[in-house]
Parts: sequence; structure tokens; C-alpha cells
Amino acid sequence: MIDCGLISDIKKVSETKIFTEELKRIAASVSKNDASVLISGEKGIGKALFARYIHFIGNNSENNFYSYKGSWDELVALINNCNYLSEHITVYFNRIEQLPLEQQEKLVLLIKDTGFNHKNMRFIFSTQTTLDEKIEQNLFSKDLYFLISNLLVNMIPLRQRKEDIVELAEFYLNESKSLFAADAAGFSETAKSDMMNYFWAGNIAELKNAVERGVICSDGSLIQSQDMALKLTDNSEFAQNVVLEGEAEDKSLKTALDSFKRAYLIKILEENNWNQTKTAKVLGIQRTYVIRLINELQIRKK
Repeated sequence: MIDCGLISDIKKVSETKIFTEELKRIAASVSKNDASVLISGEKGIGKALFARYIHFIGNNSENNFYSYKGSWDELVALINNCNYLSEHITVYFNRIEQLPLEQQEKLVLLIKDTGFNHKNMRFIFSTQTTLDEKIEQNLFSKDLYFLISNLLVNMIPLRQRKEDIVELAEFYLNESKSLFAADAAGFSETAKSDMMNYFWAGNIAELKNAVERGVICSDGSLIQSQDMALKLTDNSEFAQNVVLEGEAEDKSLKTALDSFKRAYLIKILEENNWNQTKTAKVLGIQRTYVIRLINELQIRKK
């Protein structure tokens, strides 16, 4: 079992716009078979929730959803007992790119054995990075990638779904009012506009937190942008203008991406007083990777 922290009841997902209609269609199709699924997308976008959603709409018990947390012996025992269960088991690997290479090799054999013996089990994986790059760097098993990517699902960032943002915010508003026993009449028109233009680096999880803050900080009338602590100049304008700070003559995608990564990493480091551990937590990556980026992008504290 996992608690994704995005929604209190998985049954409510089909009534919201947390997932696009295309994702719901994919989930409905995948739930009818045991094909492996690889979900890619940014932090806070709801990848764990989507894995649960696929399992749930296949009429499977929540007790048969297993989220791998590093216990290899427990996983092997679960698979060995799977033939004795009448329902499907779903095994979910979050951040599969962080699985050590040694365990990746074991997982290849485990998945092949599971498929060969026709066990009643599905594997779902998620990643926040491009696994092709990891393979080129010899940090991810090519054999494992081919096994887990029967179906690759890319969840687009919330900022690219502007038409759904206000409706999602209103859903979380109703949840938050009940949770905090608070009163709020809704969102001001300015707040709605600002939400649609906000960058939402933390995606749906950040939206939910912003709405909860708005409910708590509002005076019971319409929620304003300042109640949710939306800082447009630090986010949407940042995302639009940061690449302009790079080399004007070099229009390559790599230069643009490096410029964005450098500026964004500096921004998060400054917000956390250059504490690398806190920065890594905000970005959802390892501290060692933060250090590597600092060196590669030649970032120096001013």
C-alpha cells in the first residue's frame, strides 16, 4: 500500500481532472492485461497515484498493491506466493532509475521468471528522468529497460494543462474546507488567472498545497493569490526568460536546457540558503547529483 498524498480516496480520481482523458483511456486498456507499464513525468505529477489507479480499475484489492521499498527478500516472497492468490498483484517501483545496478540485473531475471511461469502479476515503474541517457552513461540496464517499457506513458506537466488547473484547484478547495473545517467562498478572478499562469514546478502536489494554504490563510471570502503565496515573477516569467541569459548565438536544445538547469538550480539553492541536502529534497534528486550538477554547470555561490 502507498499513500500518494494527492487525494483521499482513489475512487474519486475518475471524477476529477487529475488525469487527462487519454490517461484514463490508457489505464482502462492496461488494467485488462499484465503488460508492464513505465510512467515518466516530473515530481509531484501523480505517477504513484496513476499506478494505483490502473490497479484499482481492474477490480483488484488495495491489499494486493505492493510498493517496492528496497526489501528484495519481501519482493521474492511475494512473487513466490502469487500463484496462490486469486486476484492480480501489482508491484510498483517508484524512481526505478535509483535502483542499484546489481538489483537491476536481479530484477531482469525475476521479471523473466514471472512471465515464464504466467504468474498473476503486473509490474509498474515510474521515473523522473530520461532512461536513455542513463543507459548511455552505463547507469541503467538496457535489458531491464526493454523489459519494463512495453507501454511508456508520459504524464505532461500541470503547466501544460492550463484548462484543467482551476477545476483541479476547486476540487482541492472542497477537500481542504472539509479537512480544515474552514470557510472559503472560492477563488478571485485574479487568483484563477494567476494559477493558470503559474509555473507549477511541483505540479499537482504543489497545487494542492497552495490551495490548502489559501484556505487556511483566507478570511472566509474569496481566496486571493497572496493567500496561496503565488509568486509569478519567480516562476512563470523565470521559465520563459531564463534561456535568454545563455549564449545568444547558440540556439541548440542542449544549451537551452543547460541554461535552464543552471538558473533553476541556482534559484533553488538560494531559496534554501545553499544547503545542498535541502535543495536535493526539493528537486527530488540525490545530494550527490546536486553536487555533480554544481560542478558540471560551474555554479559558484556569490
